[in-house]
Parts: sequence; structure tokens; C-alpha cells
Amino acid sequence: MPLRPRAGLALLLLVAACGTGAPAPQAEDRAGSGPAAAPAAPDRLIRTFAGTPAPALPLETGPDGATETVADILAANPGLPVLVNLWATWCAPCLKELPTLDRLAAATRGRLVIVPISQDMEGWKKVGPAFTAGRYPNLRTRLESGMQFGAEVKATGLPLTILYGPDGKEVWRYAGDRDWASPEARALLGL
Repeated sequence: MPLRPRAGLALLLLVAACGTGAPAPQAEDRAGSGPAAAPAAPDRLIRTFAGTPAPALPLETGPDGATETVADILAANPGLPVLVNLWATWCAPCLKELPTLDRLAAATRGRLVIVPISQDMEGWKKVGPAFTAGRYPNLRTRLESGMQFGAEVKATGLPLTILYGPDGKEVWRYAGDRDWASPEARALLGL
């Protein structure tokens, strides 16, 4: 696999950046109006990738090996934006924010699709016990253990949350954890 060396490097960068809250090295664009201009930590809200299509990589939907892409999720939910959250079981800030994503999912059902994507290299063996329906009843995680999704979106740390519009193109991304159920986060999402 030609991307494996890149995946290893991506993992190293993600582990190093997990929990640092460090913004991506790209310059930010804080200009704009409307929902995306709502309050957020300005050094964590990044718009430089706006307009970039979601990666067309297969995401495992469960231990049976079935897969879907972000495009499949968009097609199954026409007209709805998709909030992708890259997380891992070894990332404390990721685990801190998952309950807030679950609350957001409950409050925005039918208006927003939330897609957590685990970046755990040990697969469902590690993710399954950590991400249960009892713990997160309003979320269904996907798994992409090859770290290719993170590499494709140029992730520099976890957690990383990306809002894709109904057209499948990135609107903005947020580097680091946040309370996604807060009024500020809902304003950022235009909800």
C-alpha cells in the first residue's frame, strides 16, 4: 500500500497534537458572515479548506466490514449538512467531547448528520468497547484505521471536526475539542 508510510507519519503527527489544541499551520480566514461567523475560538476555526470535497474513502460501519463514504451518507440524507468528527480512543480531548456531540445529535436530528470517524489502528477490537449505544445513543461511529482520511484532510491533530455542506464540500473545520452542545457551537453550525 503506497499510503502506509504517510499513514504512519499522520499517526505520529496526530498523537503529538492530540490535546494540544494547536491550530493547523495554515493561515485562517476569519472573514465572512452568517452562521460560520458565529463565536468560536478564533485560532481553532479554520476556513482555508472551504470548498474542498470530502474524501471518497470507505469508512467501516461495523465489525462486519461493511463500508460507506461521506458521499453515501450525504445521499442518504439529502439536503442536510454533515459534521465529521475525527477521534480516537487514546485521545483524551476526543473522549471529552464525544458526549457533547451525542447531545448535539439528539437536539438536531433531521437537521444535521453527525459522523464520528475513529482513527484507531486497532480497529473495532478497540473501538467497539469504547463506543457503545449505551454510552452514545444518538451517534453511530465509523472506523478508518488506515489513517488515510486524516491524511487526505490534512489533519494535524485530534479531535478535528469538519462541517460539510449538503453538496459534500467543506464549509469549515474546528481543531481541538469543544462543547458541541453549547449555544455557541449551535450558532457556529447555524442551528
